[in-house]
Amino acid sequence: MSSSCEHNGASAVIKLCPQNVGLGQPLSLMGYGEAPRLDTTSLQGKKVCVIVCGMHRTGTSAMTRVVNLLGADIAKRLVAPRPDNIRGYWEASAIVRIHNDLLEGLGTSSADPLPLPEGWIESISAQQARCKLVSMIKSDFAASDMFVVKDPRLSRLLPLWLDLLDELGIEPIIVVPFRNPLEVAASLETRDRMSLAASLMLYSYSYLDTELASRGRRRCFVGFNQFLDDWHVLERKLRDILGPRLAPVNHERSKAVESYLTSDLRHHRFSRDELDRLPHVPGIVADLFDCLNDAADRGDSASLRRSFDEIRRHADDAAMMFRELVVSERAVLSEHIHIMEGSTSWRLTAPLRWMKDRPSAWARLLSSRLRLPH
Repeated sequence: MSSSCEHNGASAVIKLCPQNVGLGQPLSLMGYGEAPRLDTTSLQGKKVCVIVCGMHRTGTSAMTRVVNLLGADIAKRLVAPRPDNIRGYWEASAIVRIHNDLLEGLGTSSADPLPLPEGWIESISAQQARCKLVSMIKSDFAASDMFVVKDPRLSRLLPLWLDLLDELGIEPIIVVPFRNPLEVAASLETRDRMSLAASLMLYSYSYLDTELASRGRRRCFVGFNQFLDDWHVLERKLRDILGPRLAPVNHERSKAVESYLTSDLRHHRFSRDELDRLPHVPGIVADLFDCLNDAADRGDSASLRRSFDEIRRHADDAAMMFRELVVSERAVLSEHIHIMEGSTSWRLTAPLRWMKDRPSAWARLLSSRLRLPH
């Protein structure tokens, strides 16, 4: 494979990753029946990147912080905590910005449940993102033997990361956090007002894409609720992969982890039975959750990969059926919004929207202008 990145980001050549499968193409025709055998040579002397790769609201932040506390370096500049995640996201602000720019360039977003366009990894946007990510890794982790990265958008963009890490000679370790899809949907509804249908579709493609892209790689699946009950589950799985590269857990590290992981990190709880009882939850979503639990409990196997393949076939068939409808409806809605934003009434009411969206700024402005006592 050949690739190059000029300093101005204007030139890059990227090979299409084999993990990228066109929408609706049967997996059996793409050579994904079995995972390649892992290279069992020691990781000694290799730089390691732990990729925490799960959907939004599945415990990615908590697991990333624990990996960091267990000895992996983390980016210098992190996304600031917000009310929906006061403990911190533990993700690099540069990576989030690069990923958002890439998704925007592809005509999509992190909240879009539809599959990415076929051949997206060859796009100009992907080439530019690759160059920026390589530069960021070299800047932040030049002196690191092991570092951890996290962004929920990675669950859709993992092939790009694996490709560039291979070229940099960095060994990826993929940690896949997961959670009951109803818990994820409840959290996204609270934070983003995302519909149940959109959440479940985004959940399905996030994990199907991640599972497929990470085949043949060193990886582990970790259930969020099990992790909160006993964080050593993650530590043991990492130790199985990393061996002596993972430092022993002394009293100081253990205390730091347990101080961070408190019960208030769990905001929603649903049982597996509720997936079957709710009429609006497709059967393939429940099947996917079962496969993720099996992967966490029993590890990788050929039969498990075939189960993931079968679920993906059903998901691709459904996506092919509804994709054009969704895209056309979005185009109509976008046109209506464009017309509305160009109207006189929209321009005249702009100050009112500004006041509504920025109450604290408006209060400060009033205070400074009217010299109100504090």
